[in-house]
Amino acid sequence: MKAKRYPKGSYASRAIDYAKRVVSGKIPACWQMRAACQRTLDDLNRTDLIFSVEHIDHACAFIEALVHIKGQWAGQPFLLADYQVWIVANLFGFLNADDRLRRFREAFCLLPRKMGKSAFASAIGLYMCFADGEAGAEVYCGATNLAQANEVFRPARLMAQQSPGFIDAFGVEVMAKSIFVEATGQSFTPVIGKTKDGSSPHCAITDELHQAKDDTQVQAFRTGMGARQQPLLLMITTAGFNIAGVCRTEQLTAEGILRGDVVDDTVFVAIYTIDAGDDWRNFDSWIKANPGLNISVGEKYLRTQLAKAIQSPANAAAMRTKHLNEWIASAAGWLNQNDWANAANPSLDYQDFEGSPAWIGVDMSTKQDLTAISVVVQTDDGKRAIFPFSFLPQGAIDGGRNATAYASWMSSQELIVTDGNASDFAEIEAQLSKLVEHFDIQMIVFDPWQGENSRQKFAAQGYETSIWQANNRGEWTIAMDDFEADLKNGKLVHPDNAVLNWCAANICAHHRGVTRVPVKPAPNSEQKIDAMVAALMAFAASNIIPAPVTAPTIEWFD
Repeated sequence: MKAKRYPKGSYASRAIDYAKRVVSGKIPACWQMRAACQRTLDDLNRTDLIFSVEHIDHACAFIEALVHIKGQWAGQPFLLADYQVWIVANLFGFLNADDRLRRFREAFCLLPRKMGKSAFASAIGLYMCFADGEAGAEVYCGATNLAQANEVFRPARLMAQQSPGFIDAFGVEVMAKSIFVEATGQSFTPVIGKTKDGSSPHCAITDELHQAKDDTQVQAFRTGMGARQQPLLLMITTAGFNIAGVCRTEQLTAEGILRGDVVDDTVFVAIYTIDAGDDWRNFDSWIKANPGLNISVGEKYLRTQLAKAIQSPANAAAMRTKHLNEWIASAAGWLNQNDWANAANPSLDYQDFEGSPAWIGVDMSTKQDLTAISVVVQTDDGKRAIFPFSFLPQGAIDGGRNATAYASWMSSQELIVTDGNASDFAEIEAQLSKLVEHFDIQMIVFDPWQGENSRQKFAAQGYETSIWQANNRGEWTIAMDDFEADLKNGKLVHPDNAVLNWCAANICAHHRGVTRVPVKPAPNSEQKIDAMVAALMAFAASNIIPAPVTAPTIEWFD
């Protein structure tokens, strides 16, 4: 099929050219952006889709008729950068061939700080509300608090007021908390939390989704859009610190779409970050993650942020999260996440190690925390493999901040959910019984909190057991030092279990002199570490190998 040609310099041509330059490597980009741009190019050849120049022109021209409302460009036209043209062209240009309605109903856009994402979202919201031809269009910008919701609404309000001819062209009234056309019912308003019953968003914008406590607002937007023919849920955000939150879950789903693991033709994805293995200290990595470099943010500013991050480890996590869109669970995270990712082997299966010597760590809990069983075995190539089994009571899931991730992990069978509001020790002990029958158990180590009763039961069955000396900082230090060294040297592997990965990202080290112990990022944090604590106990036990008993030689007595 001969490729369709688009007028040089047109918005459609710019969008396609941007995609080609990303795919070819002329524009440095992460794998997510290369895949997203390849998706654009592939979709141009689909017979069930139309790439409408008219729709692209209409949306882009509207946005560029608006004005910037702050900074050095205040009062000047909102000229779109190439990457923004690519986003708009995808959102509004791809139509289903059968009904001529827009193909994309949702968009997940991960953009770093200083990319002007809130103003960009505001412009899209204004277009959807007043220029999209939707009768009674309702547009909402949602967030967890009014200040954040206003990060999108305030620019929209000022754009409406300051863009020449806007108010007269659309007959809008601009108020403190809404932009609307009374005669037609079109409205653009900020919303905190869940929208009121009866709301029917034509467009819903969630700004800084990483701050959301749960997915209540996102789901309310989704269900409210049912009556609209071509709505848009625009999730636009930077990365955050809660890798079990709704934002990270949405990103993983979006990445699944790009990989082809998840089939959903209605979700557009644009994720600007760096690749695993990229050196964040190298400014070339920053170019990948910041498409607005030298447009909305200067190179000098970003280089200054990089220098600060290198000089101050305390600032590095925040800088990497906000400027590189890396999900770092804690600024004080203990384990190198690149090393951890490199140790992942999804093909590992504990069933393949039946009868193998094994060491087990058990971290018990009573109510809201995870209970974790971690098994350490030695592989044929001399490495040590960690197999986690994590439990959580149903009561700890319902309505919790991590509910979205928990539901996903339940579905993938990476999290075992027990009935009630407290840990079900009987079910946990039943799982432990299966494991001790499967492996050749060398030692079961229980944590001192709630572990003694279970320890006695398994000791009575003849298994070697012990209670971990949690207050012995020296033991923790040795375990953590050895674990970290083996991980760095490629001597540890794990099955890429989502719960264990989460705990590995969350776990921090509390230092006192030359000693350290594992801790949560904060005392009451919902970022759990239990599966890693259990893994550390099992790992430490596997280091204690009895010295072989050798027969004395005759020469020794001579």
